[in-house]
Amino acid sequence: MPIVSQASCSIPYVRFKDAQQQLANVVAIDYFFAKEMLTSGLNLELKLENNINDELLFHLLLALSESLREGHSCLPLSEIANHRYGFQCDHDNVVTHHGYSFPELTSLNNLLNQLQLSSDANQAVVYYEDKLFLRRYFNFEQEVIEFISKRCSTASSEAYLNENNQTNNEYNKSVAFCLNSLFPVSEIEKNSETDWQKIAVANALNKSFTIIAGGPGTGKTYTVTKLLAALITMAGNSALNISLVAPTGKAAQRLAESINAAVAGFSTLISPEILAAIPKEAQTIHRLLGVIPNSTNFRYNQNNKLSLDIVLIDEFSMVDLPLMTRVIRALPNNCQVILLGDADQLPSVAAGSVLADLAPYHQAHYSKENLSYLTQVSGDDQIAKAKKNTADHVTFLTKSRRFDGKGEIGLLAKAVIAGDNSLSWQLLEESKSKRNCQLTWIDNVSNLASYKLTTANKVSQADEINVTYDWLIKLVEHYYQPIKQCKSLAEAFSKFAQFRILAATRNGNAGVEYLNQFIESQINHTGKFNQLTIGNNNLYHGKPIMINQNDYHLGLYNGDIGFIWRNEAGHLMAVFQKTSTALLAANVEENYLWLLPSRLPSFETVYAMTIHKTQGSEFDHVAMVLPADTKSQILSRELLYTAITRAKSKLTIQSNRSVWRQGVESQVKRYSGITI
Repeated sequence: MPIVSQASCSIPYVRFKDAQQQLANVVAIDYFFAKEMLTSGLNLELKLENNINDELLFHLLLALSESLREGHSCLPLSEIANHRYGFQCDHDNVVTHHGYSFPELTSLNNLLNQLQLSSDANQAVVYYEDKLFLRRYFNFEQEVIEFISKRCSTASSEAYLNENNQTNNEYNKSVAFCLNSLFPVSEIEKNSETDWQKIAVANALNKSFTIIAGGPGTGKTYTVTKLLAALITMAGNSALNISLVAPTGKAAQRLAESINAAVAGFSTLISPEILAAIPKEAQTIHRLLGVIPNSTNFRYNQNNKLSLDIVLIDEFSMVDLPLMTRVIRALPNNCQVILLGDADQLPSVAAGSVLADLAPYHQAHYSKENLSYLTQVSGDDQIAKAKKNTADHVTFLTKSRRFDGKGEIGLLAKAVIAGDNSLSWQLLEESKSKRNCQLTWIDNVSNLASYKLTTANKVSQADEINVTYDWLIKLVEHYYQPIKQCKSLAEAFSKFAQFRILAATRNGNAGVEYLNQFIESQINHTGKFNQLTIGNNNLYHGKPIMINQNDYHLGLYNGDIGFIWRNEAGHLMAVFQKTSTALLAANVEENYLWLLPSRLPSFETVYAMTIHKTQGSEFDHVAMVLPADTKSQILSRELLYTAITRAKSKLTIQSNRSVWRQGVESQVKRYSGITI
C-alpha cells in the first residue's frame, strides 16, 4: 500500500500556533500526532479526494489523541458526531475560538470505511464497531477480552475433578462442607439475609477468573482470606503457589497487613496448617512481573511465564489497561485469577477502566446455571434471581462494617456516588449543628486570614496571600507538630498515618503545592529546626516526603512515603519503612531504609497529597480541600467518593456549594471497547 506523503495531504493548520487560534485548549502532542498520522503514519489505499476530507481526518486524529490522554482507550464516533470541537466563548459570550464542526455519524462512517482501517489491516489506527482506536490499545483490549472469555468458560474445578476422579455433584458437596466450616451459621442467622461474603467464596471456588467488588469496610480482604483457606483446603496435599499483589507499595503493605490480621482472627476457626499456607507477604505488580531497569518490558511475559497457581490483585481499580495486559501475558494457563476492588473509586491514572468494564453492575447478575451451583453449595435459596445480562464472575459485597448506614461518612459517600447533590449537601450543612458528628464542614469563602509564605528563603509570588486555612492550624498542631518530638520512627510513622490533607489538584490556592507550603510555614514559625537546603528542598527533622519517581536500584517507588530524620550521628537522613510484614511485626531497626537525601529520586513534601495518590490508603481523619471556584475540570463524584472513603472515623471538608454541586453532578466516564 502506498504511503501518503505530506504533499498529497492538506494539513489544515501549517503550524501549531494556527491550530491554537482556531481550537480552544488544543495541546501540542495532539496536533503533532494528527499531523504525523496524516502525513506518514497511515497507509491509505485510497487517496483522499479533497481538502475537506483531509481536514475531517485530521480533526478525527486530533480528537483520538485527546481521548487517549484523557484516559479513554478509544474514541466512539457518536461522541463527536455533530459536535463543534474546540469551540469557546469568553465571559461576555464573544467567540474566541470558532472550533471545527464534525458532520453527522453517517459521514464519519463513510470516510472511515474508505480508509481500510479494519482490525485486520496493518494500520496504526483501527476503526472497529463505530470506534476509533490506536492500534496498540485495540490490541490490549482484544487480549483482555480473549483472556477473560477463555477463563470464564473454564471452571477451576475441572482440574480438581480430573485429579480426584469426582463428579460435579461430589465436588459441590466438598465445596459445601468447606463453606460450612468457614462460615458457621447460628440458629438466629439461618433465616437472615444472604451472606455475600460466603457467596463470594463459593463463586470463586469453581472459576478460573473472579472479581470480588465492594466499597470500604465490606470485608474484601477478610473474605478473600477465607477464600484462600478454602482453595488450600480443596487442594488437599497439593501445595499451591500463591502470590498477593497490588498496584502500589502502600496498597501491597495494606493488603499484607489485612491478610495477617484476618489470619490471626481465624485461629479458632481454621486449622493452623491451612493458616500457615496462606501467604503473609504482598508485593507490587511491577515487582511480580520483574522490572528491567531502563526498559518498558518485564522479565516475565508471554515468552517467560510466571510459576503461579493463584494470583490475587487488590485495589484493582488502579490498574490500567496496558498493565493488565502485561499481567495476563505473564500468567500460565492454569493460574486462577482473583481481583479485588471498588469499582466506584477513581479509575486508573493511565488509559482504561478495566475494573469498571469487567464489573459493570452493582449487584449480582448470575446465570441460571451459576445460581443453581451457588444455591446448592451455600444452602441459600434467597440469592438474587438470574438476570438477562449475566456476569457470573463478579460478586458484590454490599454490607459495610466500617460504615454501618448510620454514620455520616458512610451516608455522605453513598449520596455522593449516587449523584445526589441535595442529600450530600444537606449532610454537610447538618454537621454544623450536630455534636459528635463524623463530619465537619467549612465554607471556603469565609474566615479569611493572611499569611506570609516562604520556601528555601525565597518569598512566594505574593508577599501576603488571603487564604481560608486558619481552621487547618489546629489540625496541624494536633497531628503534624508532635511528629518531630516522637521518640522513635515507629511512633512517627504511626502518628503520621492518623491524618492526611487531600486536595483535588496540585496547583492553585487549594492545591497540594500551596497547602504543603502553608503547613511548612506554620511548622517552621512555631518550631525550631536545624534546616538544610538541597536545591529547592527545605529539609528538617520530621519532614514527611513522598517519592515521585521509581528507583529500582534503591527499592523506592512512586508513592512511597518516608521522613527526613536525624540519625544517631546528628545527620539528616531520608528514612522509609520496609514493606516486609515479617520485619514490621518484629519492630526492629531493620524495618527501615536509611538513605542520604542527595541519593533520592524526585520527591516532595507530603503533609497534603492529591486524592489520586491516596488510593490504597486510609486514615483515621481526613481533611479534604476543594477549590473555591468551578473552573477545575477534574472534580467528579468518583474523586469525592475516593477522598471520603479514605476516612475511617473523622472527615473535614472545605468547600462551597457551587463547587460541591459540580463535583457530585460530574461523573467520570471512560470509553472502552471491553464488554462482557
